[in-house]
Amino acid sequence: MTDPVGDAVNNIHDKLDTSGWFNTVTNDETHDVVNTLTALPADQADQVVDRLAQSGDLDRVAHEVMDGDWFGNGGLSGDERRAFFADMAGKLDGDSLAAMSDAFADCDNGGFDPVTELGQAVATHAAPQTKVDYIAAMKAGVDDATQSNYGLGYSSSQLQDGEATAVGDVLGSLRGSYAEAGFNAIGDKLSDVLTSAVDGQLMTVASMAGASNSISWNADSFEAIMGAAASSNNPDLKAQIFDAGVQTLREVRDTNNVIGGLTVVGKDDTLRQMTDGLTAIIDSDTTGVMRELTYNQQTMDGSSFAAYAKEMLNQGREKALGQQMGRLQVGNNATENPVDYLDQVEIVSGTDQERRANAGALGYFVGGVYAATTARSADVAEQRETVTAILKSALTVVDKVASLGGPTGRVVAGGAAVGKEWMQIAVKNAIADEGAAAGIRLERGALPVNDRTGELGVGDAVASAFEDRLASVTRTAQP
Repeated sequence: MTDPVGDAVNNIHDKLDTSGWFNTVTNDETHDVVNTLTALPADQADQVVDRLAQSGDLDRVAHEVMDGDWFGNGGLSGDERRAFFADMAGKLDGDSLAAMSDAFADCDNGGFDPVTELGQAVATHAAPQTKVDYIAAMKAGVDDATQSNYGLGYSSSQLQDGEATAVGDVLGSLRGSYAEAGFNAIGDKLSDVLTSAVDGQLMTVASMAGASNSISWNADSFEAIMGAAASSNNPDLKAQIFDAGVQTLREVRDTNNVIGGLTVVGKDDTLRQMTDGLTAIIDSDTTGVMRELTYNQQTMDGSSFAAYAKEMLNQGREKALGQQMGRLQVGNNATENPVDYLDQVEIVSGTDQERRANAGALGYFVGGVYAATTARSADVAEQRETVTAILKSALTVVDKVASLGGPTGRVVAGGAAVGKEWMQIAVKNAIADEGAAAGIRLERGALPVNDRTGELGVGDAVASAFEDRLASVTRTAQP
């Protein structure tokens, strides 16, 4: 009876034999090892890799694949190595892929490249559950390490950890429930993954005049990870990842040019790309994410959201913020009667107490935007212009209520028409009151106003929920 797994293990072991005088592993033998693995079906390849890992031969396979010494006869080209990784990524389970990554990480002549190349192959070729299992198996190796390179007259530091970078590429390729599982798998190591995901590059060049330093980033992986979060259906998870993403954004934002010391390259483009990713999370479920940000203890002070809002304002994206405000007033799909929507009650988990989370989230948003507005500029006229742009954009969302097509739309419109009109009045009045302070205009434009009486169109409970969150965030947020 044949044993293809045992035969493959023995064949690979023989090809790696270096006993005797000058018996190096040749290039042909390295190719034979790789060809033996790639010729196997998935279940057998996985068993072979597991046995090689147990015997220590997997480390030797990695060494020979990466052999670039002049005297060495093994080694694969970069294209050959990536093709090998692609095949393995489509066959091995998550634990075996992580074991292979560990083997290549220990190579003397460059663990970073093969670890990240394997991660890219997993992101492209592995099944979703395999990706999740790979992330879980890789977690222990993820940290905040950096890579250093030296040459004639220069040195560079790559502010990335190989395992963190690989995990980030895989995490960014997941969607839906698999993305949620991937984020749960990486857990408290997410911050290290996000640091690597902005690909910081610190370069030092020496000359007769002295040394010059520059730093740059590439946020492609960061944006992809935020996209994975946005695809989840879990608003609490989205809020947590948004918070972690803002902390990484702060690190880039607060890196500045130092005369004679550091030159910052491409920061504005990097921040825009990072903000795109964070916006994707909020826009995927504005009401749900903002409610979680409002009431989660870690984010309830408003600092993360205010920092995000400040960067949005720096980029001239008042329209996007206004659309978010509008959704908080009339729902994600602009179908809610704002009077009823802001009065919706939920029971606080684990208690018998009530809260009006929609009203609170709107107050949190207004407080965060106001904190961002004042932190960005002390110029009163500029603050007013900012608020005007936000309110005008919010009005475009409110205007959609009661104007939806089709029979279902007309039914919704019938129940929401009065509330829509009251909200329109509030926003329009705030826009028209150009002489009022920015914060007052935002507050007045948030809650519906009864067109007959000129009073608030909501009761004390709604107003209190809104004002409590507004006052708290305005007092505590640090953009």
